[in-house]
This record gives sequence, structure tokens and C-alpha cells, in this order.
Amino acid sequence: MVVCPLAGPQRLHDRQRLPIFIDFSEVLLSIKWISADMVRDSVETTRSTYGMTLIGVLCVFTTGCVPAQPVRPRLAERPATPSPTAVPATAAVSAVEPGTLDELVQIAAEHHPDIRAARATVEAARGRLIQAGLYPNPSFGPNFAQLGDNANRLGQPGARWTQTIVTNGKLRIAKDGAARAVEAADWQAVTKWHDMVARVRLAYFETLLARRELATLGEIGDIADKILNTAERLEKEGVGSRPDVLRARVEAEQYALKREVAARRVESAEQNLLTALGRPTLGVDRFRLNPKDMEKPPPAFDWPRMLACVRETSSEMHEARSLIAEQERLVAKAKAEVMPNVTLTAIPSYESASRELRAEIIVQAPIPLFDRNQGNIHAAESELARAIAVEKQIELRLIERLTNAYQRYLAALKQTEAYKKSILPHAEASRQLIEAGYRAGDKKYDYSALLQAQQALAQARLGQTQALGELWRAVVDLAGILQQEHLPLGCGIREQQGVTATFGTPTVSE
Repeated sequence: MVVCPLAGPQRLHDRQRLPIFIDFSEVLLSIKWISADMVRDSVETTRSTYGMTLIGVLCVFTTGCVPAQPVRPRLAERPATPSPTAVPATAAVSAVEPGTLDELVQIAAEHHPDIRAARATVEAARGRLIQAGLYPNPSFGPNFAQLGDNANRLGQPGARWTQTIVTNGKLRIAKDGAARAVEAADWQAVTKWHDMVARVRLAYFETLLARRELATLGEIGDIADKILNTAERLEKEGVGSRPDVLRARVEAEQYALKREVAARRVESAEQNLLTALGRPTLGVDRFRLNPKDMEKPPPAFDWPRMLACVRETSSEMHEARSLIAEQERLVAKAKAEVMPNVTLTAIPSYESASRELRAEIIVQAPIPLFDRNQGNIHAAESELARAIAVEKQIELRLIERLTNAYQRYLAALKQTEAYKKSILPHAEASRQLIEAGYRAGDKKYDYSALLQAQQALAQARLGQTQALGELWRAVVDLAGILQQEHLPLGCGIREQQGVTATFGTPTVSE
């Protein structure tokens, strides 16, 4: 086995520091020499001896040059693909009862196929990087010239060795372009990671919202049942009327139907949560979700900080910039390809009749008279212009999404504060006063007034629940755009004193 000293990528830079510039084309340089000193009378060999020698030479050369094991190039300032604390194994996951949002994200990182696909894309780009820096392999084979000559029937047996010499630093430029492609793939994997986190968060809060709506309808249904019992009692005492009993029964049955619909929605939300987690072998009944997470104070987003965060830290923006850098290398590569590569051919042979060794060296390069790669240069420059425009498109799209989500966040935040501080307390107090008068048989508080108070309270509670759901949907969207690792802390958020923990744990330190 023959090991070529410059075959591995670790020696490419040594070769690329000495580029070969050839300013001539279609050059045929043939050097032939004959030395009588090469052949001595004492080394006259028979045909069999010559055949064995030729076979030995062929065996040595046909083994090829075995390059050193490729070493993966190390890239500076390349983002690492996010890898949260790995879950030990699927069997170990089944023994865990996840309750916090971070624990659910860990399960999704272990099971969701989007993460595995993103990591495979990165590895494929790294493979192309290794391939881009490899030097062309030489070619070798037997060569027989002047066969059938009357004076020399064996002709001139020998070998032909051909090597392409890459000029103008094309390999270095191609390797740099492939390195930028690896960076882009890494940033794309980061984007996939944050998309997965956003889907898990959204499914988490949708599940909490569905359970809260079911609980709210259950409480209102209990109140409707109590009012029905009161109406039936007053009818028996001769104070109430039959129409009041019928209206109370209708109201109770309607809330019972609404509870059934809400229960179906809870099942759907839980199944969507399992899908967001990658369908692990873990039942939803094992989840210790904290229903009080929806009542925790949301992050205090700041618009100027969010804009700066999107422009400076967004993985989508970094991916676009890496693609621009890759395209710049492709433009340089297209321009470097104007200078042709050089083909070097060596043909050693043996003249059996005169017992002389001969050698022929041929150097060839095409002349760039008509094809100067102008079409590929134009296409590469156009792709570079498109990549620059795409970066601006991504920035505008992110700002548009950020604006819409922030407006939804502000509107929902105002609604939840109004429900908590004013609407819900007033509705509850009104219902209690009217119900107390109705139970006492006060003529001022008939069933119509009690029904209106009950409906107002039900609408207020459901409105608060829906406002909370809209608030946390907006928070999840903003956190996904800003690519925040944890809630309620991260980029684009004003500092909040006392807020130290994530969801599923106490929010405000004691």
C-alpha cells in the first residue's frame, strides 16, 4: 500500500499556498530521452523476467494512493445544534411524570422527528464539506504502444499515470463555501429546535386552557343546578311559578351539554400535546400539568428590545447571512474556474528491442477562448443578489409577525387585567346579591333577574378564560419569534424583580 503524503485534507492548505498558474493552453510537451547507462549488458533479462517486473510495478501502482483518514475541519463561530439535557432512554422517560414546560421540551427533543431530521441535514452538509476539500484522484493503467511492429513485436509496454492539478485555489474556495453551507445548516437546525419548542408550549397552554374551560363550565353548571333546586322548592312552597322551573331546567341542561363539548376539547388538546411531543410512549394521565401556570404574570415584553433581538440573534437571520457568505464563495469559485486546470500525464515504457527505458511527459490545459465560464459567473452573481434580497425579506417577515403578535399580546393583557380587577368581581357580587334575595322570596329579585345575573357571570368567567388563552398564545408566538429558551426570561423582556423560575415551578421568589 502506498500512502501519498499530500492526500489528506489536513495538507490541503500546504498545496493551496502554491497555486499553479498556466497561461498557455493545448500545450503538448513531450520529452523523450534514452540513456545507454540505464541498461547494462549484465542485466539482460528474459521475457519472463521483464513480465514479472512489469507485473510488480502494476501491483504497486494499482493499489492507489491511500489518503490519510479525513479530519473534519473545525469551523470558527459556527453555532452548535441545540441539545437540551438528554432523556436517558424511552424506558426511563416512562418512569418520569413530567410537569414543567422544560421537562416536556426534553421529551420532545428525544422523540420528535424534526430534531433528528435537522441533525441529519447538518451531518450531510459536513460530509459535503469534507468532500469539497479532497484533491482529485490520479489515474493509472497499463500502456502498450507500437504493438505488432515487425522489428519489435512486443512494442513498447509501459504504464500511464495521469493527475489533474487544480489551479487558482479552487479547492480552497470550494471548501470555504461548503463551510458556510454547514453554518447555514446549523442555523436551520436551531430554527427547527425553536419551532418545536413553540409547538410544545402552544400545545401545553391549549391543554391548560381546555381544562380551565371545562372546570369553569362545571362551576357554572353547579350554580345552575342549585338555582333549579331553588326554583323547584319555591314552586312547592307556592312562591315560585312553573315557568321559572322550566327555564331553570333548560339552563341547567344547556350547561351540561357545554360541559360535554368542553370535555371533548380537553381530549383533543391532550392528543395534540402528545403529537407536539413526538408521540412518546407516555400517557397524558402521567402529566403533572400545573393549572395555575395560566394565572402567572406574563413576561413584560419591550418593543425596542424585541426589534434588536430579532435583528441580532434570530437564527433565521443568521442562516440567511450564512447563505449570503456561501453564495459569495460560489461567485469567487465561478470566477476562479476561468483559469483551467492542468492535466499532467507521465508514460514510462520499455523498448524491448534496444533494451532501453523511455519516458514521456505530457502537460495539457484547455485554452479559454470561447468558454470563459461567463454564464456560470452571471448565474452565481444573480443568486448572490437573490440571497441578499432574501435576508431583507426574512427580516421584514419577522418584524411583521412580531408586530401582530405584540398587538395581540397588549390587547389580551388589557382584557385579562380588566376581567380580574373589575368585570369578574362585579359579576360575582351581583349574582350573589340577587341569588340571596331570590332564595329569600323577595319580590324584587325574581327568576328573570337571577337568570340574567347567572348568564353575566358565566360570560365573564368564560371571557376571562378566553382572554387568558389569547394572552398565552401571543406570549408563545412572541417567545417563538424571539427564540427564547425559557419563559418568562429571555431576549426582548424587561427585567422583573423577583422573577427567577420557569413555568411549572414557583414564579416569584419568596
